Amino acid sequence: MKELHNKLDIALEAARTGAKIIIKNFGKFRDSKVKENAKGLVTQTDLEAEQAILKILTSKSDYQILSEESGAFGKNEGLIWVVDPLDGTTNFSRALPFFAVSVALMEGKESLVGVIIDPIQNKEYYAIKGGGAFCNGERISLPEFDDNYIPVVVLNHGYAEKDRNLYKELSKRLATNNNILKLGTTALEMCFLASGSVDAFICSGDEIWDFAAGMLIAKEAGIIFTDWKGNRWNGKDHYLLFSRPEIHSELVKQIQDLQ
Repeated sequence: MKELHNKLDIALEAARTGAKIIIKNFGKFRDSKVKENAKGLVTQTDLEAEQAILKILTSKSDYQILSEESGAFGKNEGLIWVVDPLDGTTNFSRALPFFAVSVALMEGKESLVGVIIDPIQNKEYYAIKGGGAFCNGERISLPEFDDNYIPVVVLNHGYAEKDRNLYKELSKRLATNNNILKLGTTALEMCFLASGSVDAFICSGDEIWDFAAGMLIAKEAGIIFTDWKGNRWNGKDHYLLFSRPEIHSELVKQIQDLQ
């Protein structure tokens, strides 16, 4: 556990450095462009934040790194840092205050350390495996579920046509009995889920850097994580269901045939 705390310190330092760059540039200019692979936008701020984060990670450890903008590099075995320097680039580029920095340390399909910083609200969410989830030093866990309220379900999707079509079908099926949201930043959506502000998160097509840190924070707070069929995540599929225990089985019934 002590070793993981040391890795958490590295992740926090890296994420804080990226967050400072992002908040400095927020709302000042629009420099976004579509990526060559047509998978979303990228800004100069994404790139600056990424380089600052990677500089710290490479100076503090020799692990492989997978980052959204730079791809994978370093040795091909053992632990791996997974980085999204600016999750919610579209929001950032339009001066919408919903975006975050995400840094995780993974071993296989398990996240050992997760850090997400919301620079607008000045909130640092973090967790280590088996050590609980925290926000600004205070432990977070799910508040008591109130079944008098309509569940709030966050949906997200990737860029492929199939992913978007599945998102449409999810919205159609779930809108009758749930309040549906899409905030445009998986990292923060996972933190809101861990804190009890929303009740479930379902996505079709998110990449590992979108949820590597968030899945640990959510699980450590008491969230159930499976695929749409209710099975344990295999580390490859991108059909993800995170939810409070009280509504998980019902959500599986409604969406399991879509996977």
